[in-house]
Amino acid sequence: MRLLLVSLLALTSQLARAADSDVLAQLHPGHPRLLFTDEQLTAAVAAAKTDPLRAQLHARIVALATAELATTPIKHVLIGPRLLDKSRTAIARVLTCAMAFRLTGDERFAARAKKELFTAAAFDDWNPSHFLDEAEMSFAFAIGYDWLYGQLTPAERSTLKAAMLKNGLSFAPAAYAAGGPTDKRLWFVTAAHNWNQVCNGGLLAAALALADEEPALARLVIAGAVKSLPLAMAAYQPDGAYPEGPGYWGYGTSYNVIAIAELESALGTDFGLSSAPAFDRTALYRLYVQSPAGPAFNYADGGAGIGAEAEYAWLATRYDHPMALAHSRSLLAEAAAKKNGTREGDRFFALHAVWFPAEPRADIANAPLDARFRGYAELALFRSAWHDPRALFVGFKAGRNDVNHAHLDLGSFVLDADCVRWAQDLGPDDYNLPAYFGAKRWTYYRLNNHSHNTLTPADALQNPKAVAPIVAFASGPMRAFAIADLTDAYPGAAKKILRGVALLDRARVLVQDDLSGVKPGTALTSRLLTGAKVALSLDARSATLTQNGRTLRVEILAPAGAKFSALPAKPPTAGEKPNDGVTALTAEFSSAAPEARLAILLTPVGDHWPASLPAPTLTSLTDWK
Repeated sequence: MRLLLVSLLALTSQLARAADSDVLAQLHPGHPRLLFTDEQLTAAVAAAKTDPLRAQLHARIVALATAELATTPIKHVLIGPRLLDKSRTAIARVLTCAMAFRLTGDERFAARAKKELFTAAAFDDWNPSHFLDEAEMSFAFAIGYDWLYGQLTPAERSTLKAAMLKNGLSFAPAAYAAGGPTDKRLWFVTAAHNWNQVCNGGLLAAALALADEEPALARLVIAGAVKSLPLAMAAYQPDGAYPEGPGYWGYGTSYNVIAIAELESALGTDFGLSSAPAFDRTALYRLYVQSPAGPAFNYADGGAGIGAEAEYAWLATRYDHPMALAHSRSLLAEAAAKKNGTREGDRFFALHAVWFPAEPRADIANAPLDARFRGYAELALFRSAWHDPRALFVGFKAGRNDVNHAHLDLGSFVLDADCVRWAQDLGPDDYNLPAYFGAKRWTYYRLNNHSHNTLTPADALQNPKAVAPIVAFASGPMRAFAIADLTDAYPGAAKKILRGVALLDRARVLVQDDLSGVKPGTALTSRLLTGAKVALSLDARSATLTQNGRTLRVEILAPAGAKFSALPAKPPTAGEKPNDGVTALTAEFSSAAPEARLAILLTPVGDHWPASLPAPTLTSLTDWK
């Protein structure tokens, strides 16, 4: 809270100084002024002659734009309460086609982008009841208006401008009112999560695109957005991790970077936003949260799929993180090499041409194998090696349950080895399920702890307001570990509940739960959700998991009475995702004494791993070193 206050005070001071002069005094004249000026375009085209990856990227953008020429423009059709998929489709088509036009001069691409814009301009509204829809559509229109300004007739400019004013910027006076938003739909202004970043970024784009024509409105939006954004940017403190998970990191951070970059390109300043505490470290979070095999540690409402992200390259370049820059370049190389005409969900792909990851220097030293991130999401991330897709990877989650998009996943982990995700997070369910973000949220299987790889006493649900800190972390050459205090997750279940996850010999993982003051007879279960085929031993004390020709051995080391069961990971209601092919491998026992310990060893088996290692000696988590 103190860091947030300092950050807000610093930015308030900068805004006060800016108020003494006209913030539009240095407005970039003419168009384009957003993100990618003609001078930058010229430099990018020239750079493609000497950098094969940039040339490949430009060709990929043109191929994607070509595939859009035959598509049908969006229609005003809601999915649940949202028009959001239509807004995002509009961004993808306008951004991709406008960029392709600027790279090639091919008028077909400009015409296709304009067709999308005029279709959406004729909509009665852009769904202001779910303001993300308005904001993202505003960004699409701002880019189209700015980048294609020279291709638009005066009448066409008037049409697009009117749509931006009516459906986006008309809300600005109520959003940025001196005493706070005067329209309940505009609550994003005081939010501390991705809605703040997306909505401010979208409105800011529209305001800057029209700044020379609507200067008073532009000044209002600039001042309001620059005041509001630090509330969301505080979420990165103190180490750069994102509370809503890596999927929403991409969403919120992309618009946060867009907001900073469009201010700098249009006005020559970001009013200090890029100096917000910990924002310079979030590229490292993005580096560590992805497994060597490719999937992300997808805690909260997000999937494990993760790839090239233009904002990642911007961050790595801006804050000089060479290993993150090299990683972003390798991800882009993979994406640019694809031959089909499918965007695969990345509506911002064309922005890679704006924030292109340059070839990093050759003498990059590898980052440490393990990392801890503090904050609303407390994370420990371990790996056996960099640059080896078969490496062992563990992501361990603690922190708070009361953040946007959170699941009841304190103490959960994912595990990859041999290019296989053995212990998985199922990700979100259908957002349109009844009260998904309301009263029924914790009844849904994918969202509560019963579907996560964590400990559960007596079939309890975790406390939605629980705080579970990582209380110990260590990283050594052959051993690394983290310990989380889960006591608050299950009020009254025990006096103390500790969960430790250790990477041993850089070749296997020990998951150990120590409980004290637990009521005798309390049933304790530890689940592992897996897409692998599961074979239990005759005594049910071990299990062999097989997938894609690879093997993982899972063994109960303590207590003697614990046994495994393996059942389909089926949700309780038919409306939820069925989780076909997923098994819940569950270790169960009843505590006979106030002190209880459950210890499980997970060991990848095969030619990549040691043939045999001695059984680890179990010690109290309080003695782990």
